[in-house]
Amino acid sequence: MYDDLIRVIEEAGDRVEFASFGDGISDDWIELAEKRLGVTFPKSYKWWLNNYNGGEVCGEEIYSVYGLDFDEVVGGDIVYINELSRKNNSSFKDKLIISETDDEIFYFDLSNGLKENEYPVYELYSNTLYAHTFAEFLKRRITE
Repeated sequence: MYDDLIRVIEEAGDRVEFASFGDGISDDWIELAEKRLGVTFPKSYKWWLNNYNGGEVCGEEIYSVYGLDFDEVVGGDIVYINELSRKNNSSFKDKLIISETDDEIFYFDLSNGLKENEYPVYELYSNTLYAHTFAEFLKRRITE
């Protein structure tokens, strides 16, 4: 599964701006983010964080773990974005926002728990399933 995703990322050229493969965030930071948010990240999202840690697809940020104090970080850090969203809207308790575009907000649906170590990714405004896994989400965002 990941070999194909790596190929798609490498072939995307300037549509994708991620760190170089292998320059991701540590498991320690991932665990701190999970603990702070009270969730377990899906397997493919953790793989992406470990190997790329973040970046943009066609100029639209995919939220990641910045590796900075969560009480001071701003921007596209997944902890910052989701704590702010939960503070402003109680309906986000079962959603973990992973990306926002001009037209849509993408989120992990946490309501049914992890299935095969993954959460499905939904589009908020249309309330439709976008991808069954984070890896599928990335691949689709890159190739569309």
